[in-house]
Amino acid sequence: MCMKRRHVPAITLPLLAAFGLIATACGDDPDASGPPVLVVTGTGTNSPSAASDMAMGSTESKMMAPWRMKFVAGADLPALDSDAKSYSLSAGSYSVDDIESIAAVFDVSGDVVEVDANIGGGYRIGSEDGSTDSFWVSDDAMGYWYFSPKYDETMMNRGCAISASPDGTVSSEPVECVNPEPPANVPSEDEARALFATMVSEMNMNADDMVLESYADEWSSSVYGYLKVDGVRSPLTVTIGFGGEGAVTWASGFLGEVVEGATYPRIGTAAALERLNTEFANPMMRGGVGLAIDDVAVTEIATSDMAVTDMAVSEVVPVTEVPVEGTPTNDVVVEGIPATDAPVEVQEVSIIAVEEELVTLYGQDGSIYLVPGYAFIAAEDEYGYTPRYTVSALPDEYVQQADPIDVTIEPAVDEPVPSDPIASEIGAAEAESLVGLSETDALERAKANGWEVRVVSRDGVDEAVTMDYRMDRVNLTIVDDTVTISTVG
Repeated sequence: MCMKRRHVPAITLPLLAAFGLIATACGDDPDASGPPVLVVTGTGTNSPSAASDMAMGSTESKMMAPWRMKFVAGADLPALDSDAKSYSLSAGSYSVDDIESIAAVFDVSGDVVEVDANIGGGYRIGSEDGSTDSFWVSDDAMGYWYFSPKYDETMMNRGCAISASPDGTVSSEPVECVNPEPPANVPSEDEARALFATMVSEMNMNADDMVLESYADEWSSSVYGYLKVDGVRSPLTVTIGFGGEGAVTWASGFLGEVVEGATYPRIGTAAALERLNTEFANPMMRGGVGLAIDDVAVTEIATSDMAVTDMAVSEVVPVTEVPVEGTPTNDVVVEGIPATDAPVEVQEVSIIAVEEELVTLYGQDGSIYLVPGYAFIAAEDEYGYTPRYTVSALPDEYVQQADPIDVTIEPAVDEPVPSDPIASEIGAAEAESLVGLSETDALERAKANGWEVRVVSRDGVDEAVTMDYRMDRVNLTIVDDTVTISTVG
């Protein structure tokens, strides 16, 4: 028997359901007529790990290159082709109380404010300008939340000041630069994991039910917790970053309720590896078009308009400088990227293991599906990061791309012609024709001519006016109700 949810206005959710106590979806037995076809608008990726964030480096290390990756099995991989469960998250599955409960873990309290849809929608506690700590929640099925501490100028890197003399001229004397010092008592990886476990327990979660990845250096430490759903790693994450004295510098997570769905057949790892190679390619690289990539390597992204696998760093296998079969050379012109006839370089990635992993599909109805998938694992790279490349395990017949939205552009409507004349530009002589008139007469004549008009000075007192310059406007100086000066601007 299906358990009915209580109704709470606006948004509802028992928190424990989101944190591993999985509810069962109501409805007919999906096995009676086969699992349903999922109508989706796109796919999602797992959240990046702390290690991959650091390993990817800055944009300065990126290069332009037409290339692609080829994934090969470097070891015997298990088939993993038995049936497996899917899950989903639906919009409106968490309450105001739930938002307040998680925000309280970060000592953020106050009214839950609905955020205007024009700036993203969702909900907020605390300031929107960074003057105080704040807690933000999206209004989608994920219920993604984010904690942001009060803006602190001391956290910003400081450059070298340029000395100046009293008259404002810049001094040529050299200025000593003071490099910022790392904060004191930044938690180690082990300490960060312990802090993380304590904080998620306050959220009614258990770090033992997560796959943890962590990173630490002298500046900060962070922990990423990937929720295991029925023992399988999922893309649902809670992440917390720590700074000096163990202070939380940022955090994020989710509120959506995980509900068990239908059971689906899986294509098996051999077919999935082929899918990774044939269906996944960066859209920017279709036809061999180069894009900004790291000197190391990134995984490919779907060639269909479906989405993306993990952007992960991998160990570079020696490059084969020959065109990939069925892949043209770089003969597609993309704005900002010069065309070249260089062949597409192939970087082989040896897959040494495979694991079950849930991957994300975004439903046309706003639901988020967690469907069976595979994580193909490569060898640890020079940064100590183990790359994971995820791909769906669902057969093609169970996933349908939603029809594109029909956007009808309304024909342009002619603006009504105003009855008053409009002046596009006023000559200086025309403007001076108002000199000598009373203020009332000058305003009436300017209006009759279609001019904008304003008084900038009256009886020796300057009026507060904007500094913009307009050729269709006259500026009047009035003395004893008479125009003494009339200029354009």
